[in-house]
Amino acid sequence: MSLSIEVENFETDVLIVGGGAAATMAAFECAIAGVKTIQVTKGRATSGTTTVARGGFAAAMGKDDSPAQHLEDILKYGGELIDPEMARAWCEDIVQIVKDLEEWGAEFIRGEDGELDLKMFPNHSHPRACHHYDTTGNMVTKVLSKRLRGDDRIEKHSLTAIVDLVKHEGRVVGAWGVDYRNAKLVTYTAQQVILATGGGSGLFYVNDNPPQVTGDGYVMGFRAGADLLGIEMIDFQAMCCSPEELFGFAPHPTGFINAGAVFRNEEGEEFLKRYFPDTAEKSSRSEVILAMAKEIHAGRAGSTGGIYMDATAIPIETIQKQIPHVYKTCLHRGIDITKTPLEVAPGSHTWLGGLDVDTYGQSSIPGLFAAGETAGGIHGGNRIGGSALAASLAFGRRAGRKAAELIGSEPVSIPALGDNVIPEEEREWLSSLLERADGPYQGDVRMHCRMLAHDKLGPIRDENTLREALTEYERIENEDLQTMRLSEEARDTGKGRGEEIESALSIRNLALLGRILATAALEREESRGAHYRLDYPDTNDADWRKVTRLHRTDGGGIEFSTDPVKNDAAAAE
Repeated sequence: MSLSIEVENFETDVLIVGGGAAATMAAFECAIAGVKTIQVTKGRATSGTTTVARGGFAAAMGKDDSPAQHLEDILKYGGELIDPEMARAWCEDIVQIVKDLEEWGAEFIRGEDGELDLKMFPNHSHPRACHHYDTTGNMVTKVLSKRLRGDDRIEKHSLTAIVDLVKHEGRVVGAWGVDYRNAKLVTYTAQQVILATGGGSGLFYVNDNPPQVTGDGYVMGFRAGADLLGIEMIDFQAMCCSPEELFGFAPHPTGFINAGAVFRNEEGEEFLKRYFPDTAEKSSRSEVILAMAKEIHAGRAGSTGGIYMDATAIPIETIQKQIPHVYKTCLHRGIDITKTPLEVAPGSHTWLGGLDVDTYGQSSIPGLFAAGETAGGIHGGNRIGGSALAASLAFGRRAGRKAAELIGSEPVSIPALGDNVIPEEEREWLSSLLERADGPYQGDVRMHCRMLAHDKLGPIRDENTLREALTEYERIENEDLQTMRLSEEARDTGKGRGEEIESALSIRNLALLGRILATAALEREESRGAHYRLDYPDTNDADWRKVTRLHRTDGGGIEFSTDPVKNDAAAAE
């Protein structure tokens, strides 16, 4: 017997799924164009991963800098595999966006001369990180949130989890989901849908993302027929192992490095000098993370499994200027970083692959866009510092502008979606989830998904562990998802039921995402950028200077292929 629950139907021109910088920038563009817009967020808008961009984001704002030079650095140090036209697009667009953000109230730090105080990040030829010390993401979020709250043209639906897209005659025509605050199902009819749900860092036990970031856009787009590019490439960053109060906190390692910190193993060795004699801590992000992972794998980790980030030789004045928020946060948790090194280990920060889209975020499926971390092709096999938030802002604007333009130039007549677009099997699944009194708890299944990725899909991989992960995620999909239940409190009293339903829905995405990630990582039989294989430790340009592509088969399987890397010569001119 299926669940008897209220269904509310909505109609709009553009449906935007997500609450971070990309989604909000897209919403602004649609509002400016005068098209009807609904923005749906699992949390409250503005939210998402924008806040984790602590140290700043890159834009060629310096007098002797240019978007062309910025692009050249990205293509040189970005782990290859980048679509150069995608990179060019955001390098150019972000310059105007910085000016717009300031007009909206952004407080980027400026020097006494009135010029932007641009930070130098590793692998950049010029200082170009616009920042608000080490709280840049928080500052940008507040600016976007204030502007969004004041724009009545954008209809906001918060605490709503979109479960799946709806297709009609080959195009995406809307979506359905669960309003878990009001305990009802919702459907949305839309001419254009923009997925900007962030990445998939919630798949990993150690991550610095909000808990709602569970790869939803990847799997929804994948199920709708859009391909995934380069999904095996993940940007891991140093995150705290201890004390418990700091676990998972990302202490902005670039800020530490710029201030003069060094990384040490348990033996006290500044080990990066052994791996990279010329660059040491100034090496690329993926090089530093992989060196850390190798030291941990070799048994040279600290007491809680990490590496020590040592800032004890740095003057307190420098610490308070370069990383004041990190300093205060750690001090509040009982660690004075001027006296005690932080123990850190690799955690999932951003995902570098995503849905296959063009420079406007448009996928090959009519009616479907992706922006921000949900979009692929932007960052290739690595990401130099300051790129994630900049690209999200730029591609959010591009997707919103193009979607609104299509509403005017190519309007589509779509029949309103009724209650029947929610598949009967989905209603039955929700009903059984709410009623089931035995089986594994959804919270335990969710944790198992995350620990599985932590143990077997991290920076260092090999065939055996990847196959083990793949097999286990398939088992979770086939068994645990069908038998899991809510906690006794949620089931018997209803307390926290909405949050548990949202969590249970996200587990389905996590399990499929784990299978997707394991498949792509298993197929790439080499080491490159952010992906390192113990059994294939070398980079193999002859066979693997290619972009991985995953396509969903009719039966729900995963079809693997590769694309040649797009020529970057023209883009770099």
